[in-house]
Amino acid sequence: MGRNAPPPARSAPPMPAALNSAGPLAWAKQRAALAALILPAGLALLLYTTTAAPGLTWAHYGADGGDLLAAASVNGVPHPTGYPLYTLLLQGWLFLGGVFTTAAPARLGNLLSALCAAVSVGLTVAAAGRLLAPRPDRWLWAAAGGLAWAVTPLLWSQAVITEVYALHTLLITLAGWAALAQPIRRVTLATALALGIAHHLTSLLFWPALAYLLWTEPTGRAQGGWRVWGLLATAWLAGSLFYLRILWAAGADPPPPVNWGYADNLAGLWWLAGGAAYRAYFLDLGLGDLLGRVAAWARVATTQYTPLGLAVALVGLADWDRRAPRLRTFSLLWLAPVSLYAIAYTTVDSFIYLLPVIWLAALWFANGLAIGVDWLQARALSWAGRGVGGWGVSLVALLILAAIGGLAVWRLPSISLHHDGEAETFLSAAAATFEPRSLVISNGDAETFALWYGVWGSKTLAAQVPELVLVNVSLYQFEWYHRLLGDLYPGLPGVGRPFDELLAANRALRPIYTTEPLPELADRWTPQGRFWRLTPLPQDQATEP
Repeated sequence: MGRNAPPPARSAPPMPAALNSAGPLAWAKQRAALAALILPAGLALLLYTTTAAPGLTWAHYGADGGDLLAAASVNGVPHPTGYPLYTLLLQGWLFLGGVFTTAAPARLGNLLSALCAAVSVGLTVAAAGRLLAPRPDRWLWAAAGGLAWAVTPLLWSQAVITEVYALHTLLITLAGWAALAQPIRRVTLATALALGIAHHLTSLLFWPALAYLLWTEPTGRAQGGWRVWGLLATAWLAGSLFYLRILWAAGADPPPPVNWGYADNLAGLWWLAGGAAYRAYFLDLGLGDLLGRVAAWARVATTQYTPLGLAVALVGLADWDRRAPRLRTFSLLWLAPVSLYAIAYTTVDSFIYLLPVIWLAALWFANGLAIGVDWLQARALSWAGRGVGGWGVSLVALLILAAIGGLAVWRLPSISLHHDGEAETFLSAAAATFEPRSLVISNGDAETFALWYGVWGSKTLAAQVPELVLVNVSLYQFEWYHRLLGDLYPGLPGVGRPFDELLAANRALRPIYTTEPLPELADRWTPQGRFWRLTPLPQDQATEP
């Protein structure tokens, strides 16, 4: 080809399949749908990461974070029910974080929750948009529903701490989206159900609602109920297999220092996975307590979207009741079991279990917004002889999004943990107070799990104060804990004997501190900064163990 010859004409890049098959309008709609999914999820991720705790935190019922992080760091087993899926996921996340960042494990754990919660926002938009089809403006209201869900206090509070509930909500959201699709995405649904079992057993509370959708699908009964039960049985079996990880981790040699239940046998696994240690909290309430719990349930339900937002959501549910009774029945089957469980399980944080119910209300809310716009258009038509045009719909959408943004700003001071440092201050005080080889006694979850994190999670406390011996008073009642202490601290005097004898056997051998005054040897505890020190008796002679 000559030097002055014109360059060959460039061939046009291939058009997307959707554009080829359905034209520019369809491609524009797909781009709008993609933006509606990505933008709310991205905004939620930005909100969560900027308001997440910078390190270990006790806020928003997040004391368990120290236990979860320590267990993941030592390939151990966290508190019941063991959370095998979350532990594996957190282990991988911490490994990647250690390779690519210098962030502390607690910060990484908080960011994992932020990511899970943000993805659930995107899935919420997808589910709401599917349910609002074929409305041309459906992605506006779907995005509004997703953003309203993102700034609910329950979700936001769990998105900024290291806890299991953000992942739990993500898996429930994935299952709900797969079940509400048309046709139902059975493989995705089965996967979500299996992962839900592997993570948090309360996901079983939603199985009746999901089974109902499967059974009432247009092809469900024609194909036979065996397909429904087969899917559920497969999900149950696949999810249950994850609990074999507990047997493997608990039976390691040497055993991990965080090893709840020492579940290296089937009896220990049943104690752990069955939540035997917490069964006393279930239905432990009288009539007065029951009324108080119901009132608390109503308060939580009302405050998530504000009373006005809840009214809009109920309008959306009422519309389902009128024109889509299958969705209405699904909603009731989804709402009732978990609400009853949250009321009957009498712990201070049990209403966190309502997260999936609040998620379902986001779908009602999106539908209620669409119904409201239709009502406004009908009113404008009757009053002015013409309807609300596209600019009117856009204006309403902007006002709603502005209201959601204002709600986020209003809630920011009470939810953001950007400057939280109480737990980290506790660990700093521990490093400044404890002496090497100290026996440290703790009782409450917050202090205990923070110490576990400092010694076995971040390992900063272990580096500053070597050879610490950690003993939890509440766990000392269990034989498996005696066995674990004996394996972790060979030769520690008094292990397996009554607790006061454990103290007596060690007070001449090592410094003994406690995070709170204890009735055992009450007159011997001397305040020392944030802690209390057991003062040796004059006749005690310090000897090496």
